[in-house]
Amino acid sequence: MRQWMESHPRVVSVLLWLIAIVITGFYVLYENDPYDPLAGELALSDGEVVEYEFIRSRVLDEELAIGVDAPEGTTGYVEYWRVNSDDEPQVVDMKIQTVELESMGDTEEVELLAARLPGLSEMAGKYAYFVHLQYDGENYVIDDGAGEAIVSRYRGDMPMLTVVLPHVVTIMLSMLFGIRAALEALRPGGKPRWMMWAALITLLLGGFIFGPIMQKYAFGVYWAGIPLGWDLTDNKVTIELVLWLVAVFFNTGSRKDGPWARRTIVIAGLVTFIVYMIPHSLLGSGYDYTAGEALTE
Repeated sequence: MRQWMESHPRVVSVLLWLIAIVITGFYVLYENDPYDPLAGELALSDGEVVEYEFIRSRVLDEELAIGVDAPEGTTGYVEYWRVNSDDEPQVVDMKIQTVELESMGDTEEVELLAARLPGLSEMAGKYAYFVHLQYDGENYVIDDGAGEAIVSRYRGDMPMLTVVLPHVVTIMLSMLFGIRAALEALRPGGKPRWMMWAALITLLLGGFIFGPIMQKYAFGVYWAGIPLGWDLTDNKVTIELVLWLVAVFFNTGSRKDGPWARRTIVIAGLVTFIVYMIPHSLLGSGYDYTAGEALTE
């Protein structure tokens, strides 16, 4: 195998790039953010189905429309409260009304059994809610799929072309170059150093320039990780940065021919892959209504 790899360097290089691209593409397609829309179906007793898609990220001050596509005769209400507050749960009845659904930048108006919650004006303010339905004498509850309340978070508006898109592209390139560098470091006779530098530079751009700018637009702070807080996303990119800097250290000067030169690249690439498998925003910014201040969970 080693002899074949050494005698077919271009073929091996293409294969390793394809592997890195497939892994990165898999992440892009299946990455799970807890504030992505929650879609699903609820089976009713007579075989009818309720379809729903709840928005879990909303721009400041915009109403939160909570709607379901339910068979005729269905009634319901939404039980809701603000997260990290002393609020008692409130109830708002659902009625047939026109709701705007947004998907990939497009807006579609549909008739749904829906309720509207007033917009929140605090960055990272959150609603928690359950949807209660009644149909054919039976009661049903829609939750987050784990028996807990559905949570929707409010954020500031973010410039898509100048902030969000550059952040996403550079972060994805960082993952691609990081995984490819690790694979190259495992390859006999591989030359992973330029890929290591590419991974580091794109990580700095995506995680420490565009990322903080985007977070400032969304939640009013540039940084919420250590030492200022426990924001998981910020702390993930910090771990990545430290490991890639260690890899750079062992791949410069007299150390670049040492045993740890390739090992540190492999470790940094592996941890990069593991870090990106952790759901984005799993622990993120919030707002404490009891204290009147933003917090990180």
